[in-house]
This record gives sequence, C-alpha cells and structure tokens, in this order.
Amino acid sequence: MRGLVTPSSEIGVVSGFVLKLIRGSLALTQADLAERLGVDISTIQGWESGKRPLTAQRAADLLRLKTRLTMLGAAPSVVASFQNAIEADGILTLAIAAGAQPINIDMNPLAAAVHRRNLVHMITWPFTGIAPPHLRNLPSAPGRGPVSKHPSLTHENQARFFDHLLATVDSKNAAQSPVLQRQAMYLLGFDPRSGSAEWLSSKHRRAFTVRIASTNLPAGIAARSATIALARRGDSDPLRYFIKHTLNSEPHAAANLAYWAYWLGEITESYADDSYLIAGVDDYAWSGGRLADHLLQHLDDSVHSHLNIHSLWVLVLAKPDLLRGNQELRQRTARRVEHALDAGFDGETRDELVNLRCAVQLAGR
Repeated sequence: MRGLVTPSSEIGVVSGFVLKLIRGSLALTQADLAERLGVDISTIQGWESGKRPLTAQRAADLLRLKTRLTMLGAAPSVVASFQNAIEADGILTLAIAAGAQPINIDMNPLAAAVHRRNLVHMITWPFTGIAPPHLRNLPSAPGRGPVSKHPSLTHENQARFFDHLLATVDSKNAAQSPVLQRQAMYLLGFDPRSGSAEWLSSKHRRAFTVRIASTNLPAGIAARSATIALARRGDSDPLRYFIKHTLNSEPHAAANLAYWAYWLGEITESYADDSYLIAGVDDYAWSGGRLADHLLQHLDDSVHSHLNIHSLWVLVLAKPDLLRGNQELRQRTARRVEHALDAGFDGETRDELVNLRCAVQLAGR
C-alpha cells in the first residue's frame, strides 16, 4: 500500500473534538477531566487537539474511557458517537497519508461497508464546519483563549484528502467496487476547489443523459450520489434529470427509498454492498417514520430540495398509513408543504407538492 500510515501521521481531530464537546457538556476544565480520569492534563490536551490521537489507543482503553465519561454524566448517545468519530479519523488518516495515490481495495475503508449519515457527517465535519445533528447543541468546553468551532485540518491535509478521492474515483479499484466509487464520489462533492467541480462535471455530466436500466439498482444509486455531489457544487440540472428520467422507474424509486432508510438507520443491519437495496425494495420492513421526519426537516434544502420533495411523495405513496395514523405528522407535513409551495418551485416538483397537499387532505378524512 502506498502512503503507509505511521504513528506520527495518525489523524485524531474528529474524535478529539468530540471529547472536547463531552467535556463541555460536563462543565469540566481539562484539569478537572484529567483528575477524574486519572491521567495527566497533557494527555487530555493531546487527545483533544489530535496530537495524541485517540485512534492510537487500544480498544480496551477506549472502552474504559467511554465508560468513565458515561459514569461522569455524559449522555450515552453522545459517548456512543465516539465509534463514528474514531472511524472518521481512521478514514481521514488513510486518505491523507496516501494523498494522490489510490489505496489497495482490500485496505480501503470506503470499500468495506455502505456508510450511514452519522459517519459521513463525522468525516465531512472538518470541511463543512457543520456538526452532526446530535452534537450541535452541546455547550463549548471551558478553557482559555480562542475556542475552535469544529475539528480542523491544515490546508495541506485537506488538499491531500480530496486529491486522494480524485485518484480513487479515477482508479481501477473504483471500477471493481461500486460502493467505493459511489462513496468517494459523494465525499468529493465537499471539495471547495474549482478544479474538482470542473472535473466532476466533465467526467460525469454526460453520463446523466443516459437512461439507467430499471434492473440496475446499484447504477441508479451511484448516479444519485454523483448528481448530489454536482448539486452541492451549484449544478442542479443533473439531479433534476436523474429524478425525472431514473426515479420515474418504480424499481429505482423504491431503491431510492431503501437507500434513504439505510442512510438514516431505519434499515438497521449493516451491509458491505448494495444487497440492502433489494431487501428494502422487496419488503419495506422499515416504518418510514424516521425518513418522513428527515425529509420534512429538509424539504426546501437548497441542495437536495427536488430529491427530498420527490422522495417524500414516493414515500407517502408507498406507505399511506404514515399520514393516516399520525395526526401530528400529517399536520407537520401540511405546514411544510405549504411553506415549500410558497418558495416558488415549478414543473414536476410543484406538481408533487400539490399531490402531497392532496394526500394530506385525504389522509385526514
């Protein structure tokens, strides 16, 4: 493997920042926490700054740390987020160490499992400055001097991370692993450099004008991730084309819902490939409540609004009892749909909003 990771190149900024937030939720200084954990204050400082990465700790030591933090009063759900934070640091470490070289596919964590929202939010946190939802309301940790708002990476390390994603998407490894290609492509959408946006557009925009067979569900999800990456960079036309010409197929529409359900954790089993799409399409064993909540919260999101509106409409068609059996959800849907209609959507998206309004009215009778 090129770009071999050494102890000195370990990245620990995400897990370190989570620890800082936990300390803030406990209203403890670094000295206070060091005393309660029985370690030197320099250890706490090293963990929080990432200079002494938590990723380098033994599993048993991490388990003891999480147990102690919980016993000190930290919310168990926040402490549990350490797992995703440490995994995110591991992905950042490998990518930054490799730089503009692909990693052997059997060593690449982007090829090992289909990622969920909570992990992806941890990976992108240093680039977007947007904390994962369950961490956003935690108080700042007590301390001296300027307080960082999010985990940070040097400009060089940010460039190396995105250079690695570019090399990965363009490598033979990506052709061998649809999951690797899709996940690298999605993360590449967070690269602020104009060159990456131009590369994304030139390499993939033409492909979005080709219809995808209704039986090729993984290709549909791959196109979904790529069009979202372009939409994040300000080019929403491919995403709208994808909705109109791929998600109009019932199998792809169902696969889109299954992907959403997996992304949000409604499909609870973890998968290394796209077989969850078939399972999600076949039985709709997940309730849809969590997905409905998410789509309503982001119904007029500037990047994903067309996809979110379309997905909510298809979800209501697939699971009509969602609105019939939940008055609060029905009322919230009515409010959000009216707000979205006032935002001035046109074409198919407006038609779907009008259909959603009618569905709410019918469900309330």
